[in-house]
Amino acid sequence: MLDLEDQEKYKEYIPIISKEINRTLNLMDDFLDYTKIKVEKEDTDVYMLLEDIKEEISPLLKQNNIISEFIIPDDELYLELDYNRIKQVFINIYKNSIEAKKKNMKISLKAYKRKNQLIIKVSDNGVGMSKETLKHIGENFYTTKQNGTGLGVSLSKEIISLHEGRMYYKSIKDKGTDVFIELPVK
Repeated sequence: MLDLEDQEKYKEYIPIISKEINRTLNLMDDFLDYTKIKVEKEDTDVYMLLEDIKEEISPLLKQNNIISEFIIPDDELYLELDYNRIKQVFINIYKNSIEAKKKNMKISLKAYKRKNQLIIKVSDNGVGMSKETLKHIGENFYTTKQNGTGLGVSLSKEIISLHEGRMYYKSIKDKGTDVFIELPVK
């Protein structure tokens, strides 16, 4: 298909081919991750983990002109967690929120204990989701993004499930989305 003698077509198609190869590689990485999820739990100060996520994600929020708020108790709470997998979940949540950006975007994270559960709520005032989209959120390969794989949310839900927790969404179209993560405190 690509005639190396025709420089115009060459210049036109090479970026498209490169972009599609990268998209396919991302899809394969997500799929491979999804089929072999393992968690290696160890005693982890979950509030310190959330502070680390705050430090890591803050430059990206600033770069995208997003107002952020982190309400994390100034305390210690140790849970049996896989630090890197839980971090992966929150990076995915923030990435999705950033992609749902609109003017005067705000994303907040609030962590609190209720009875024997830790609840972490990430809220944004982005574009939100329709009821139909909300019904399908977390299904493998379901995406509304042009270059999405449809595995990020399902992978995140599986990671939380492997921590004996649950992850769910509440959203209103044009108003924003709330993501709830509940983890058992033993």
